[in-house]
Amino acid sequence: MSQTLQNAAQLLQAGKPLEAASVCREALRLNPADVRASIMLGQIARQTGDAAEAVRIFQQLRQARPGDSQIAGELGASLSAANLHGQALPLLEQAARDFPTAVQWKVWLGSCHLKLFNTVAAIRVLGEARELAPDSPEVAIHLANALLTGARPNEAEPLIRGFLERHPDSVAAMLTLAGILEHMSRLDEASGVLRRVLALRPGFEPALAGLARLLRAQGKYKDALALLEPVAGGEPTANQAMAIAPIYLAEKRFEECRALFEKVLAQDRLPEPVRASLNFGLGQACQGLKEYDAAFRAFKRANDLFPKSFNRQHRLRLYKEIRDVFSAESIRTGPRAGVDAGRCVFIVGMPRSGTTLVEQIIDAHPRAFGAGELVALPETVEELARRIGGQAPACLAKLDQALLDEGGRRYLGHVTRLAPQAERITDKLPHNFEMIGLISRMLPGARVIHCRRDPIDNCVSCYFTQLSAWHSYSNDLSHLGWAYGQYERLMEHWRFAADVPMLDVRYEDVVADIETHARRIIGFLGLEWDERCLRFYEGERAVTTASVDQVRQPIYRHSVARWKRYGAHLKPLIESLRAAGVALDEA
Repeated sequence: MSQTLQNAAQLLQAGKPLEAASVCREALRLNPADVRASIMLGQIARQTGDAAEAVRIFQQLRQARPGDSQIAGELGASLSAANLHGQALPLLEQAARDFPTAVQWKVWLGSCHLKLFNTVAAIRVLGEARELAPDSPEVAIHLANALLTGARPNEAEPLIRGFLERHPDSVAAMLTLAGILEHMSRLDEASGVLRRVLALRPGFEPALAGLARLLRAQGKYKDALALLEPVAGGEPTANQAMAIAPIYLAEKRFEECRALFEKVLAQDRLPEPVRASLNFGLGQACQGLKEYDAAFRAFKRANDLFPKSFNRQHRLRLYKEIRDVFSAESIRTGPRAGVDAGRCVFIVGMPRSGTTLVEQIIDAHPRAFGAGELVALPETVEELARRIGGQAPACLAKLDQALLDEGGRRYLGHVTRLAPQAERITDKLPHNFEMIGLISRMLPGARVIHCRRDPIDNCVSCYFTQLSAWHSYSNDLSHLGWAYGQYERLMEHWRFAADVPMLDVRYEDVVADIETHARRIIGFLGLEWDERCLRFYEGERAVTTASVDQVRQPIYRHSVARWKRYGAHLKPLIESLRAAGVALDEA
């Protein structure tokens, strides 16, 4: 390495990335063919949040050096940082194959698998990385997060605690442990871990934001504000704004919230994902102020910043395979597990269709437990596909009695550990609607509650909410209407084909007459009525979904027919819904 690039590396190690980038640019001015300088410049761009620039640099390098596996891996890492995980995966796989003992590529590959919800593959790759580097903080933390995502917090916790025994002051590990404890609803323990981080690093933003989030999840808004407001004065950072703004919104301090977001959005060099999150918040503030045109513009800016990764043909193939594998005939005549899944309740539907409201009603019952959005079922499917040696859902046509028993026991074991005494346990991952055929055969006795909402309101709520990459259709109104139509078609298939008790619950009906429909839901579960189910908003259980603030309130009706406030802005959505055959209320 030349002296110039050694200087750049020293600046980078000293926490001065912008100065290091300037040195690299000067090296390239003197020698435009300096590959090492270009690689370092791309790495700096990625590390400082400018994933788009990193992608540009490494794409140019790859054109010049197509056989260079390091450059392929760097491009893959940059594409993943830009949320283009599908494009990143084959490049990272290539780098991991060509450098089998290099931990960095396994970490990036495992992280990419995780972003694509390939949890089993992520755990496998990161496990290999841990064998190569058992004392690496990065590996331990990524593996713990993969185990947590794979609904295996009981394995993630001892892994990260073991690491902390050797490195008791590792702030990154403590933050990971706090996240694991939060997932397990051990909020007091999580708070204690974060307070220890703050004792080591006073004012550390991720710890402050995490502690405020825990307080907010418990409905302790004033305590959260007392923690955040002293550090968010003057020129707030993006992280500070996104931590404090949800509390302002919950307390209807919309003017302050808008001013906060506008101040941060005026800052230079904000990474696109951060700018998107800030615009979602700005849209919510404008909506609270009844400035609906401004709100829609902010939401559109937010969605436009996401990569356009949704593929209609892929979704069509996926749903066709699901219908073919789990036809009415195969469900009627195929083998099924010999387990009793009577305690399992799946709350399904499109995101933002009222699933959290239904779960909170059920969770208020003393003999039920709301487990939240579990990934245990998709993770079980990944494991079954691995055992069969194929790609789900097509390979699930080969499920036999033994595999169905194994999958059923695996899922039941997970939910039972969460609430051993509960007679009913809910799993409200919305897109489990894709797996109702598998539920019929693998978890006999389970019940399904299908949440429905006015299609336009449902889609608008998705568009106005920052959903995960799993829901990439939600970033475009035309795709959103089309995807809604595909969801409706699949649900029609299940009504004809599936052999599982299913209750349709319409959001508008619940908010119009909470008692009638709460009694209907509890009766469907085979439980006696309990008045506490009407006071679900008084519960102390933490809520961490996008509905965290709504479920702290009694039933309200202002989300019904909300779409009418946005007029002509929604024309692409309405046209797409109609083209997809979705029945709309013309009024």
